[in-house]
Amino acid sequence: MKSFKNVIVPVMAFFVMGLTSCSNTEDAATYSANALKNTELMNILKQKGYQFDKDGKLELNDLANNTISLDLSGTKLKDISGLDIFPNLKEVKLSNNGYGPVFDFNKLPKQITSVDLTGNKIYDFEGLVNAKLENDELKTTVLHNFTKLYLPATAKYNVEDLMPFYKEKGKEADIQIADADGKLQKYNTIRNIPDQYLRAFLKSLMPSLFVNETSIDISRPIPISDQQPMIMFNDFGGFEHLADVKSIEGLEYIINNPFYHQFGIMINNNKNYKLAYIAPHANIKTLVLDHISTETEIDLSKAKNLSSLIIMNNPNIEKIDLSNTLIGNQETKNFEMLSGTLHLVNCPKLQELKFNLSGVGIFSTLHLIDLPLLKSVDLSFAQGFQNLTLTNLPQCEIKYSDKLKYQFNSGDSKEVELSEKDPIEFNISKDVAEKESTKAFIKKYGKKLQITQ
Repeated sequence: MKSFKNVIVPVMAFFVMGLTSCSNTEDAATYSANALKNTELMNILKQKGYQFDKDGKLELNDLANNTISLDLSGTKLKDISGLDIFPNLKEVKLSNNGYGPVFDFNKLPKQITSVDLTGNKIYDFEGLVNAKLENDELKTTVLHNFTKLYLPATAKYNVEDLMPFYKEKGKEADIQIADADGKLQKYNTIRNIPDQYLRAFLKSLMPSLFVNETSIDISRPIPISDQQPMIMFNDFGGFEHLADVKSIEGLEYIINNPFYHQFGIMINNNKNYKLAYIAPHANIKTLVLDHISTETEIDLSKAKNLSSLIIMNNPNIEKIDLSNTLIGNQETKNFEMLSGTLHLVNCPKLQELKFNLSGVGIFSTLHLIDLPLLKSVDLSFAQGFQNLTLTNLPQCEIKYSDKLKYQFNSGDSKEVELSEKDPIEFNISKDVAEKESTKAFIKKYGKKLQITQ
């Protein structure tokens, strides 16, 4: 009996130790392979009950492993990187977070196939598709394969990204867009033109876009027979009901469509109108907006062939970045009608104006007039003008060029050597004339400037 006890006790002790060891192994926490570096997101997740170790790695407990959908709506989360720490996450809700005007899908991991972006003010959707015309045929590569995409009302103005994505994935994906009341509707490419006289104007120019009496299809190409080199919404356009147009809502679909032919557009009939979001692309060569209220910034980042811009009487615009355009960056041998023209007139909130400072530096006419809040303008890269007008710029620090060589002759569409015989027309107001930089500029070039004050 004593011998039996001597054997059984050690065996039982070993068995108990084994159970304890297994239990400890099963209870040991596991963590994500990568640490979450996005502290803003981490703080939100901690409030939702998710646990992290001291290095920022997510504890892969039942809560984390069972998270297929994550609601981050209303959190105002600015940085959405790091969501790939969830092993099974497929859906993220990002509504009412103040996003816009651009949302970049590249910041979402490819494992996420469902996104809710309603309630934001987004117009541009980067990282969704790569679409381009090849032999007049739209070729689209989908960059993020969503099966569910809920969009804000502002998305209706986007053509570049959503239209190609819809044509590729519309039959299999759940794509919905909020209407003006915030109610979700199935996405399509039909857009209403509310004003009857604007509809008549557009029908007179490009009837093939219309699918019925009131709506156009933004996915339709413009046939050669309808292609206009210049759309003139003004007295020179020949439209008899121009004065009857009360709203120009819908012209955004024309201006923002990168898949149309190259053209210019002038909207200047001396009436106050409003446009939602303007983002011209490489096919827009001239843009004239007079008495048009826009967003605080017009996105010109993709307008690489824009050679003339006229913005007058705009109450809202605060920033204009011409870095990626041809304005001030085009050889005169390539000038066309209005090329090298920049007129910014009576824009009371405009504060920033930016050029490509490594550009060619030849302008036909550069007019900066009645811009009370403009902080500075750098013309140091300029080599020639036909006319330079700077008036009523009380807060503007002007950096003039010290390498002027040419006067641009619009009649011959070429530059000539700057001289007293061929001077630059230089129109200035008293406040500009009194700036030390202006005095130095006049002293340097003297009679090579035809000064009007």
